[in-house]
Amino acid sequence: MPATAGNRRFSVLYEGDRIGAHTVSYSSASGDAQVKTDIHLQLKLGFFTSYAFRHRSEEIWRAGLLMSLRGETVEDGETLHVDGEATPYGFRVVSNGGPFIAPAATLTSNSLWTPAVLEQATVVDAQHGGVIGVSSHGLADDLILIAGRQVRATRHAFITPYIAGTIWYDGDGIWVRGEFERDGATILYQLDT
Repeated sequence: MPATAGNRRFSVLYEGDRIGAHTVSYSSASGDAQVKTDIHLQLKLGFFTSYAFRHRSEEIWRAGLLMSLRGETVEDGETLHVDGEATPYGFRVVSNGGPFIAPAATLTSNSLWTPAVLEQATVVDAQHGGVIGVSSHGLADDLILIAGRQVRATRHAFITPYIAGTIWYDGDGIWVRGEFERDGATILYQLDT
């Protein structure tokens, strides 16, 4: 589970311009861990919005297992809802596409806050519902610049049905950088805090 030190705020850049932010925040109360994800992207061409994406979700974790998931995604005007609860039979996910039962020990597509997500074959899709595949492999250690200082981080390549790219984690397993490809565009995640 993430610690408060794992709280992340990334500026999202496209062709050098900031188009939004991706924030992950963690809090803990009564033995449960609450992880909130907030993504807001907007690409403008002149005065017109050519792409808009918003995702908000809240996950509750207990003893390393996902207990609940509530998410809403709005992409180019289409709204998707994903809700999930732990059951005796696994993690039950309900979305616009209907219900689905995932293994109890599954992570979500929002779990980029832990490198363990790259060890999964499948994850619960927190944006579309159901379960999606994940394929990844470690690449190398790099020195990357974060807030004016160099940090050694391990680079991993990964792919899902919706996104592919490269993600970096520091020596403590904390997410520090991302470079993602979607629909032929490269999006850079630059750590703010």
